[in-house]
Amino acid sequence: MITSVETLLVEIPTIRPHKMAVATMQTQTLVLIKIETSDGFIGWGEATTIGGLGYGEESPESIKTNIDTYFAPLLKTFTDLNVAQIMQVLKKNINGNRFAKCAIQTALLDIQAQRLGLPLSEVLGGRLRDSVPVLWVLASGDTDKDIAEAKKMIEAKRHNFFKLKIGSRAVEADVEHVLTIKKALGADISIRVDVNRAWSELEAIKGIQLLQDGGVDLIEQPCAIDNIDAMERLTRRFDIAI
Repeated sequence: MITSVETLLVEIPTIRPHKMAVATMQTQTLVLIKIETSDGFIGWGEATTIGGLGYGEESPESIKTNIDTYFAPLLKTFTDLNVAQIMQVLKKNINGNRFAKCAIQTALLDIQAQRLGLPLSEVLGGRLRDSVPVLWVLASGDTDKDIAEAKKMIEAKRHNFFKLKIGSRAVEADVEHVLTIKKALGADISIRVDVNRAWSELEAIKGIQLLQDGGVDLIEQPCAIDNIDAMERLTRRFDIAI
């Protein structure tokens, strides 16, 4: 039985302004959830959205409020339900709130893994690899600063995959920014971009062609997220991963 549900907002300053098409961030607010059970286990989960409500329909503040007000009282009523059954009840009784539900599910799975005495990866079927490359996001908006930051990470052997946040400027300016960085870092360094849904389909056709020709490896969210038809056309038109 779940005896306690606690949420914490943890505000962490960014190392520099994080400029995106939807917002410029100075801090990143994490939502941590702590769930305790009557048999002595404690599970932790996290829900993180960026840029307030610019990124999605939930903000850190709304996630905390909804968990405290609606999810926590419901969770404390459950007895003898497994994780899948609990999530099924939450899905049935509370619409939306996918970030909040994800944090709760993570905490419950953490508890389940502890009960079984196994790593969570084993509970979920076993790990596929021992390590994964982690990319570093370049989002100062200043070409020279981004190049210097990337070179510092490369020299420290921390990262050789980089993602650039673009979309706040004209397509031509964004492309010039990206390709200047790509040229400065060299062919062995992987560059991806995240447009944060800022381009129209016509702008995307122009921008993607130039980025593909310049050796960029992936383009994330070039158009509005609900414009599925445009995304399908762009995926068919280009070889680059979209």
